[in-house]
Amino acid sequence: MTAPTIRNPRARALQGSRAGIVSRVLADGIDYMVVFAIYFGILIAVGVADYLLTATKFKISHPPVGVTIVVPWLILIAYLTAGWGSTGRTIGKSIMGLRVVTSMGLRLPTRRAFLRAALCAILPWVLLWVVISRKNIGIHDILFRSAVVHDWTAGT
Repeated sequence: MTAPTIRNPRARALQGSRAGIVSRVLADGIDYMVVFAIYFGILIAVGVADYLLTATKFKISHPPVGVTIVVPWLILIAYLTAGWGSTGRTIGKSIMGLRVVTSMGLRLPTRRAFLRAALCAILPWVLLWVVISRKNIGIHDILFRSAVVHDWTAGT
């Protein structure tokens, strides 16, 4: 079976090249929305479980501030690790036609994906190095020998 052809000439020219700040920030924005949708879904599920088990009036859970900070942060790390450590894509990266790979263009090992995700969740501004880097790499890419490349192929 042959690889699918990329029809758009501009996309074909960018295939495999490192992504810039705009496409990466847009992909990250989509990913943050996905994480908060997951968190909101958890809050609704807790509310439904409370309603079914206690027969009280249905209400969405309002956890303490610490939980509201820590749980989405943990979801973000798990979500990014799962995406980057498997196909190299999260929902945001997939929509934007991007993939996270090693500096050699291979799949990012799960341990490196986890460490990269933890750093990005703790210090999201490490991405800003992309703006001044001639290679379009962030500090997290330097530390974990990774790259974000344009990739519109369906394969892993």
